[in-house]
Amino acid sequence: NPTPEMFKLRALALIVIPILVFTLNWGATDGQFYNFYDEHKSEKLTWCTTNREEQWKCKNFTVALERDKALFEEDFFNVSCHQAFDKDECIILIDQEKAHITSLDPGEVFQAGRYNSLVPILQETYEGGFKNYFAVAVFKTGTMSDVYSIRDLRGKQGCFAGVGSQAGWTIPIHRLLKDGFMEIVDCNNHVKSAINFFGKSCAVNSLVNKNNPIGDNSDKLCNLCTGVVPGGKCTAQDPYAGFEGAFRCLMEVGDVAFLKHTTVQEMVNSKEFKTVKEDRFELLCPDGQKRPLGDYRQCNWGLVPSDAIVVSSAKTTEERKRIERFLLKSVELYSTKPLGDTQESINDPYNQDKRYDTNNAYNNPYDANRYTTPQYNAYNDPYSNDRFGGFGGSRYDSNRAFGYDDPFRTTTRSTTTTTTTRRPFGFYDNPFGPRNENQTRDSNDTQVYERFELFESERYGSKINLMFQDTARTFASIKEEEQNFGGYLGDNLEIIMGVRMCPVGRMTLCVTSDAEMEKCVKMKTALKAQLIKPEMICYKGHSHINCMQAIASGIADVSVLDVSDVYTGGLRYELVPFLSEVYNLGQPEYYVVAIAKEDDPSTELTYLKGKYTCHSGINTAAGWVYPLAYLISNGWIRPYGCDSIRAAAEYFSKSCVPGALSAEYNTGIPYDNMCDLCHGSSYKYCRRDASEDYYGHTGAFRCLVEGGGHVAFAKHTTVSENTGGKRREWWARNTLNDDFQLLCPDGTRGGLRDYHTCNLGKVKANAIVTRGGAAYNETQINAYINLFTYAQQFYGRKEQDAFSFSMFYSYPPYHDLIFQDATRQLKVVEPKDRRYDHYVGKDFMRARRITDCLAGGSHITVNSMQIALITVFTILSGRMLLK
Repeated sequence: NPTPEMFKLRALALIVIPILVFTLNWGATDGQFYNFYDEHKSEKLTWCTTNREEQWKCKNFTVALERDKALFEEDFFNVSCHQAFDKDECIILIDQEKAHITSLDPGEVFQAGRYNSLVPILQETYEGGFKNYFAVAVFKTGTMSDVYSIRDLRGKQGCFAGVGSQAGWTIPIHRLLKDGFMEIVDCNNHVKSAINFFGKSCAVNSLVNKNNPIGDNSDKLCNLCTGVVPGGKCTAQDPYAGFEGAFRCLMEVGDVAFLKHTTVQEMVNSKEFKTVKEDRFELLCPDGQKRPLGDYRQCNWGLVPSDAIVVSSAKTTEERKRIERFLLKSVELYSTKPLGDTQESINDPYNQDKRYDTNNAYNNPYDANRYTTPQYNAYNDPYSNDRFGGFGGSRYDSNRAFGYDDPFRTTTRSTTTTTTTRRPFGFYDNPFGPRNENQTRDSNDTQVYERFELFESERYGSKINLMFQDTARTFASIKEEEQNFGGYLGDNLEIIMGVRMCPVGRMTLCVTSDAEMEKCVKMKTALKAQLIKPEMICYKGHSHINCMQAIASGIADVSVLDVSDVYTGGLRYELVPFLSEVYNLGQPEYYVVAIAKEDDPSTELTYLKGKYTCHSGINTAAGWVYPLAYLISNGWIRPYGCDSIRAAAEYFSKSCVPGALSAEYNTGIPYDNMCDLCHGSSYKYCRRDASEDYYGHTGAFRCLVEGGGHVAFAKHTTVSENTGGKRREWWARNTLNDDFQLLCPDGTRGGLRDYHTCNLGKVKANAIVTRGGAAYNETQINAYINLFTYAQQFYGRKEQDAFSFSMFYSYPPYHDLIFQDATRQLKVVEPKDRRYDHYVGKDFMRARRITDCLAGGSHITVNSMQIALITVFTILSGRMLLK
């Protein structure tokens, strides 16, 4: 007989076993459920918006998508919305993969494609299948009576969609530049040209960094803008931004607006301008004619590609195609606008293909796209949209309402978001209106509720063209090989590049070594990446003298020279300096100093006889002219007239003076001991360029550190540039500032920071030179100045950048390539000082005459004597003939 304990065990088993079975089954089901959705999980797609209204439309789009998720099958994306400040921020966010997709104007596609690697995958298609629109100039009828040509737009108040907009900026500016009516003020900033041409205007973004890189734009193109500062005036948030804003600007303050050919019609049909008639406006043609708005095909400024949908170029081909299918499916589900030229009748409310009321029959000021209940499907269910048939299809019905928290909608109970709940026997509660249990229509009432419209914006507020252009009808795929800004823009790319036209086509920079040539090529590539004009070309001369000759003959245009070479170039080849380097003094100058080791107290400036000396180069200001002029003029060295090379060779025991054996720099006897300390090998030995290790200021200091030198003559920043771990080459690794001292003219020593009082003189910094004399061309010089100014704005850094170019940095083991590594900026030489003698100064000219027999003083004296003798001889000969 079973005991009470057995009864208890049986009872417990009856309870536990079903629970275990249920748990195991539930776990398996849950695992299957998880695996299914894990395999078919939706990818995220973040849409970048730029204002509050667009953000709300995007959110409503996401609600509609979530509702109709099953209709997209494997092409569904879990869309989210991210609001940015403007399209520029959207482009950056997509580039950084913080957002994934947005629509852009053709001008913005260029910016996004060239600088942020975004690619267009779809472009909007308008009614009739067109994928472009016309750029037009619009003015108010009865105005502009003094305009007979677009030349007469000078001084007018212009309204632009924004700097960079293809139809609203680039095309009109290009036309004015191309026809010669607008002067090119700045090769690398066409905004300045527009500022110079138009009167007070509104062109948003004319002061942002990308359109004002050196920060000197006038605010003239922001004067008419009405946004609230900060952040709202003359930006994408300004009421006058975009084509709609340009039209608003024209209505209120402007003389002419540059718009799309559809803008006026869109705006007069909008809620804001319902009382305005189209006949209040006319078109201004490029030939100066004035025509009605309807003549835009004959009176336009150019044809523009429609807006594009862009994604990151990191997206694979399959990912791009999937996004294309997703958006095309969205058009199929959420657009009721016809593709053809005519709109179908909507008189039959029971016709599935004509079910949308585009005439706003329900008098909803926020929504012109309400519609009636569709015809019955095969299962006699008026709540299914005939997608799946029967009651089951209603859960995917795109006609279910949404957006109950949208602040831009004022709706009734019948249009708020409500989900249907299943009733027994297949009946559904209907939140939208009366319904009877016979599943038939009510005789006296037509049910109305809201749907999402992809190409409609008015329901979200006063703005139009949210996310997409409201005039769009669908999207057209872009061929894979054309999914780049060039393929998409086509001929419009020439216009975009055309506004960057420059009266000077190229600038050839002359360098003197392979290392400088390599840096020059990198600089050329970097400038081209930023579209900086004129185009830079690199030319290698075998010496600085050769570069001077190349510039004078027109083979090259510019070169960067030591101040002593500026003197030589000006004296012999009529070259003029127009830009100079600036170091740590704030002015284009530096101190010449003599550097010695701290542990070598026997070396002093007043007695260097028999010492080993290190110089930056023959006839350089800091390495030769000032030190030798000081020693000779103070009687420390026997002068031999002006033959400083002989004087140095007999006074110093060994030296490294790069260039001392070159016939271009030493026209006298070559002295081998002047190169005994030099480090170069083969043809590089003792060359006056970067191929010699001991050339230049840093080279002279290196000669002092490792080459056995007792004293180095260089500029005052040289030691601090190379010690304390700043230079990682082995010769400089263990050097510290305290290991070196300055030799003062009075025979004492000073610290490295005492260069203001312990120096051999102050000289001008290195300068960039070009042709002067009869070949002086101010337009060319201004273009060259402009190029280097923008170059230093983009690349004027002193540290190494693996992903960019640094103008004032030299890759190891080299130093001072093209520009001095100590350079902080380039400064324009005033026109009055663009003569070699004015630039170098009287002190330098005096020092140069002491050390160079071919310097200006001696040269002028000889020429004067010759001229005097010839004159006397001519006069005497003439008198003898008369007798």
